[in-house]
Amino acid sequence: MAQRTLTGRCLCEKVTYQVDLPATEPEPKVILCHCTSCKRYTGSSFSSNLVLPQPSMTYTQGAPKIHLCPSDRELPVRREFCGDCGTPLTSQPGDNQSIIIVKWGTLDDEHREWCGTLGAEIYCKRRDEWVGEIGSVRGVEGMK
Repeated sequence: MAQRTLTGRCLCEKVTYQVDLPATEPEPKVILCHCTSCKRYTGSSFSSNLVLPQPSMTYTQGAPKIHLCPSDRELPVRREFCGDCGTPLTSQPGDNQSIIIVKWGTLDDEHREWCGTLGAEIYCKRRDEWVGEIGSVRGVEGMK
């Protein structure tokens, strides 16, 4: 099996990235994080993430801004985001430099589809109650 490549970008498309996954790396699964820090970082009830080996990701255009965010662990979380549009791109725990946490929503469409299996949820004690109602309320296909 050959190396697999994922690509993604920020909302304004000034920052793009590529992830080259070794053939031996299992298919990444989505991990939802309900911690307060991720909620604030994404402006949502949770953050959708792919945990990947750090050396596999490179920026192919532009450069993100960096914010070191306090965490409930000893070292801060490094957060990278587009300085122009504000799109959150990655997180990296200070105590584990071997991984990079890529924000799933920034992947290009075809790669979001390929990496679209939910693998886990973390910080579930902070999950907002209404999250369990997703899928049980009326849904529409667009903003009509």
